[in-house]
Amino acid sequence: MPEPGASVVFDATAMGAPVVLDHNWRLGIAPGTDPAKPDFDDSQWPTRDAKDAMAEIDDSAADDDNGPPKVHGPGNPDHGNHPHGRPFAWFRLHVQLPAQHGPLVLLVRVPVTRNTQISVSTTVGMELFVNGQLVPPEGRVGATPETFQQISRIYPINVPAGQTTLVLAARIPFVAFGTDAYTSFFAHRTFFLGEREDLVRHLDLWNHAMLFERIPSLVDAGLKLLLALFLFALFFTQRDHPEYLWLGLHEILVAPLVYAGLVGSMGQMEQIWTGALVFQLLLISAYFYFEFLVAFLALRRRWYILALRYTAPLLLTFGPLLLFIRESNAIFVGMIVSAVFCIFWILMWLLFVGLNLTIAAMRRNYEAALLLLPLLLSVVGLGELASTTASSAWVGNTMQSPLSFQAGPIPIHFSDVADFAGIFVIILIIFGRFLRIHRERERASSELAAARSVQELMIPRESPKTPGFHVDTVYTPATEVGGDFFHIQATGDGGLLIVIGDVAGHGLQAAMNVSMLMGALRRAPLTHPAQLLAGLNKVLVGSASFTTCQAAFFSANGELVIASAGHPPPFLNSQEVTLPGGLPLGVIPDVVYEEVRLYLHPGDRLLMMSDGVAEARKPNGEMFGFDRVRNLSNQSAFFIADAAKDFGQEDDITVLTVRRLVQTAAAEQTSQPAA
Repeated sequence: MPEPGASVVFDATAMGAPVVLDHNWRLGIAPGTDPAKPDFDDSQWPTRDAKDAMAEIDDSAADDDNGPPKVHGPGNPDHGNHPHGRPFAWFRLHVQLPAQHGPLVLLVRVPVTRNTQISVSTTVGMELFVNGQLVPPEGRVGATPETFQQISRIYPINVPAGQTTLVLAARIPFVAFGTDAYTSFFAHRTFFLGEREDLVRHLDLWNHAMLFERIPSLVDAGLKLLLALFLFALFFTQRDHPEYLWLGLHEILVAPLVYAGLVGSMGQMEQIWTGALVFQLLLISAYFYFEFLVAFLALRRRWYILALRYTAPLLLTFGPLLLFIRESNAIFVGMIVSAVFCIFWILMWLLFVGLNLTIAAMRRNYEAALLLLPLLLSVVGLGELASTTASSAWVGNTMQSPLSFQAGPIPIHFSDVADFAGIFVIILIIFGRFLRIHRERERASSELAAARSVQELMIPRESPKTPGFHVDTVYTPATEVGGDFFHIQATGDGGLLIVIGDVAGHGLQAAMNVSMLMGALRRAPLTHPAQLLAGLNKVLVGSASFTTCQAAFFSANGELVIASAGHPPPFLNSQEVTLPGGLPLGVIPDVVYEEVRLYLHPGDRLLMMSDGVAEARKPNGEMFGFDRVRNLSNQSAFFIADAAKDFGQEDDITVLTVRRLVQTAAAEQTSQPAA
């Protein structure tokens, strides 16, 4: 290696293709811009080759005993005039060019692996001087190129064809050690000198390598977008599963992270914008995953869940504050407070997610155990990525993680494996849930079909013959299988027994209770309403539900006996019949029910109904009510049922009307003996 004081020149006279400027660099520490001048005397500076790690030099020039250092750079008009300004590490190279050369450019290429990491550093990047002139790189750099992430760029060199000497001077802020130490300058940059066409091809290859580096992440992002759309579609078909909505929102926010990172790492977005966007998306997606887990595990509203939920809006402050951090000290303080809060919130989020998934997995929730697997892999992958990046930057050389491998030209990192495992697990869980829900719906459908069959057998489709009385019936269930029932039975002495009731609940269980009651009614020889209700009460005692019921016996001579077990009152000729209160069937054993005796004249009409009529409700909450029932009680059963249904049916609707015929009274008078 040449000694200090000796003339050192990089010989490029035989340049036919682009050459790598990899040796004979002079290295020195100095403030200002004097070292950029072509005639600057650098003969006493040591010479270094462009290696990943260089030997240190005497950095005493970096010391400043006259107060705090001043920042030098294009933004400071006094840079270069203060003898004790901010020191820079300078790298100077004297190049001997061919006698006849064409237009030349310089390509400064950075490693692909370094560029795939997101950085929000505001450290001033490299500045390049050619023959004493500051040369800005081509491409989008803006007025402050240091705010963009360092990428491979082409620097135009305006050297006349007859000029055969070239002095390159590159400077970076002096850092003695760490990720940006001057000794690792060439680990992060490779200098190529050549013609534009050749170096543009080199730059294209670098861009292609960037894309190859991110192919796994881009594929993962595309899959997450498709998965999010599928989850949204699934939610709209299964509104009772909000976990699909929350997980879809999480995936659709995580997917753009790789695109934002790619745009930032290729110098198309300022580092601070990239960082603010990425961190904000991460924070919002973390909240959506929290809501997904609450719905997925059906967690109760504990205080810590409410705390995480209602403090989450504060997460939205970090990104905007980071963007305007340079505007004022107040915004800087606010950003620090927001950052501390976000860190604390994320720590609580990690504790919440880890503990709940672990506890659920220990309770044999296999879906939770599946979700825990990619979470653990992601933690390992992020640790591997962070440690590899930090180690590479610290030692000044690209380090390959033992957990990464190459698939042809495409590197596969452990974090990529974790991401794909997460997608696979989600698809597996969704598929398993789909099969389970499909089986449950098939079972429910078969139960409903069985309940419908039972109900069709128990409830008569047509009113039986009722000599002396005209009976109208309407039954409109709110669901496929309702809980209302009625029984009509003509007795041998010209009387008529009618029982109407409402079993709590719907579905197969309600249908089974109806079948028990109807079977008991058909076997019971009793026609006394109070005794009949007491017998039905014994049938239902011990069951899981209760039933309101009403029994009425119409004698041939017009006498009417009614007893009620908590059922809505009937209406006689548009007047409400007041009945003694009675407990519903099945609540307690040995209930004694009271009877009320009335008389029906020929043409009188009795209305009996279930509570689904009066409880019909409009969307605004207004109920149909008993006043409307009273006003319509002289109408037909079909008219009353349709009116309640159109008003807003919420429960089963059953309406029965019984009218005593005139010929019955005439028959009674004819059958009496002459005096």
